[in-house]
Amino acid sequence: MTEALANFINDTGWLAPVYYVLSFVFTALVPVVPTPLVGALGGAAFGALPAILYGILGLGLGAFVALNLARRIGRPLLLRLVSPKAWAEWEALIGIRSVVLWGVIFFVLNVDVAVMAAGLSQVRLRDLWLTALIARFPWLVASAWFGELVFVSDTVMWLALLGLIGGVVVFQKLRPRFQHWLVRRVAPRPTPGQPPEPPAEA
Repeated sequence: MTEALANFINDTGWLAPVYYVLSFVFTALVPVVPTPLVGALGGAAFGALPAILYGILGLGLGAFVALNLARRIGRPLLLRLVSPKAWAEWEALIGIRSVVLWGVIFFVLNVDVAVMAAGLSQVRLRDLWLTALIARFPWLVASAWFGELVFVSDTVMWLALLGLIGGVVVFQKLRPRFQHWLVRRVAPRPTPGQPPEPPAEA
């Protein structure tokens, strides 16, 4: 696998960084390929530092495309299914008008679906775009460094992947607890003596 990657990079030559950057845009539009995998492959192909520099450009382009598609196309379609008033109340209830909350979501989940979902909110696109870059940058650095160090041979790569799978399993076990804690932190608290008002139905 690592030899095939090296051969691909050698064959594409100067276009390799272009393909690498466009891979981030592809993962933003078709979020079935995890972005950290793209960063790791870039680290193996170019080295950690170039992969990070190219990756910043890729993350920026991918987030720009995903956010604008969600805001310009996805949100109008959503508001045809749900009344604007009801959706606004849901946004206020679960706190998705907060840039800080979106930053936490981007960092913890680090999936392109979250970036696209953020575009459905009322938060300014510029703020969401910058938040996505800042929150996901540590993952880019880690994945590029991981790719440079680990994707040196198939044996080391498979051992690392086995360890990564174990980490993902542990994360999936702990994520419901984190989500429960996050909802409790951001949900508005009712005034003492008054029951919370349920959100309006569509």
